[in-house]
Amino acid sequence: MIKIHDDFLDDDLYDQLGDTSMTFSQVQWIGRFAKPENAFHEFVKKLYLHTYPAMLDGNEIMGATAWWNIRPTNPKPHNDRVSYCTVDGVDYTPKDVPKQTFIYYLRAPDKGGRLNIYTKPPITDVKIGKEQFFSWADHQTDSIAPINNRLISFPFDVIHAVQSYEGNRVSIGTIFWNELPANYGKTDPMINASYERPWEVKSNKSGTRELTNKTILGLDKTC
Repeated sequence: MIKIHDDFLDDDLYDQLGDTSMTFSQVQWIGRFAKPENAFHEFVKKLYLHTYPAMLDGNEIMGATAWWNIRPTNPKPHNDRVSYCTVDGVDYTPKDVPKQTFIYYLRAPDKGGRLNIYTKPPITDVKIGKEQFFSWADHQTDSIAPINNRLISFPFDVIHAVQSYEGNRVSIGTIFWNELPANYGKTDPMINASYERPWEVKSNKSGTRELTNKTILGLDKTC
């Protein structure tokens, strides 16, 4: 279910990735057959070959979405199906749902910042005003330390959250798709492109949060 691979990149690609200059605020699409344009694309290609070492294992993969997490503000429990596939309350999840989310740590923070993965419902939920807060038992939580050059993978639809931290935390999230959610447009394995992050669009935030809370409580039956 959860896999950890340390020292994932060699020193050269690790250093190049740290020097990459690109738009950090958007989701990047890296087509499976598109030519890599920078170290970020090279990282995704390496991750693809690592995940699907046999040619036939990943022959339906059309590409990957990948995004930088530089300094998330007020990170909350969420799952990537809702974050990626919901726009204005409409669910655009494709029929062939991705199996995994990957998180790669380029820079670990000075303190804190563990990744918590929740595979069971919360033991408590409290609503204060418009905000809803959840808590999980320790034995129902997988808590993974952020370490430079560490790769983590876990099921695409599980709830997860980054804990508070101090210092500079830089990670890359990646998901491989056979078909992109329809809100992104056509799935083209021959191109590299970029899109708005649906979960960051102001008009979409409240609906995404509401659906996420229902998912956490087991009230969203589409998961």
